[in-house]
Amino acid sequence: MTSIIAIANIAGGTHKTTAAHSLSVATVEYGKKVLLIDLDPRADLTFNVGFERSRETIAEMLQGSSLAQSNDITTDERFDFIGADSRLTALNDVNSLKTFLNGVPNHYDVIIIDTPSQIDPRIAMAFSAADSIVIPSDSSIHSIRGALNTSKIQSNAKKFILPINQLSAEHTKHFSDAIVLDALIPVSEGIDAAIAQKRSVLSADKNSDFAQAYREAAYSLLEHLKFF
Repeated sequence: MTSIIAIANIAGGTHKTTAAHSLSVATVEYGKKVLLIDLDPRADLTFNVGFERSRETIAEMLQGSSLAQSNDITTDERFDFIGADSRLTALNDVNSLKTFLNGVPNHYDVIIIDTPSQIDPRIAMAFSAADSIVIPSDSSIHSIRGALNTSKIQSNAKKFILPINQLSAEHTKHFSDAIVLDALIPVSEGIDAAIAQKRSVLSADKNSDFAQAYREAAYSLLEHLKFF
């Protein structure tokens, strides 16, 4: 059965897009078939992955286009990818993503969705479709407040906290209704260099502490989702 995971924090600057990309690569490394979807109209993830000029994006697919082999994008990092563009702002049907995903081939083990950093219909789409929500948070008040407000958005999905840079056990006490993943993601100076190569740090610097931490986070998440 496919697990659908939304990566979300309605506070900006919380490493959400990096988390979506990195968890996708790490999950592939564990032998899982992954589809990564950019559901943010700003399309930062689409730029980072290097597919800004894709012929079709999630906008077409939310309006009825199917994920056929002709429009499926397999990246060099071995996950499949559907990009976004600014036309997403005009799409407000909360059920459209769930409807689209119901028609996606069931050979994917995991579908990961990168969401916008604000409450809007795209967040509602993702939370309606997802069975799990991963909320990245560091120790700043801004990030923790965003994570807490994100966790309050109505959803039946399991909620997980992804600890970023010094988020301590004391901080995670705020998240009593969420599972804290068994990892701590350090800040990496290699993110921009990896983006310049249209890759994640896990590919560009395989042996870094950052890469290893994301592998630990992915393993913890997959373990909770009963893949191991």
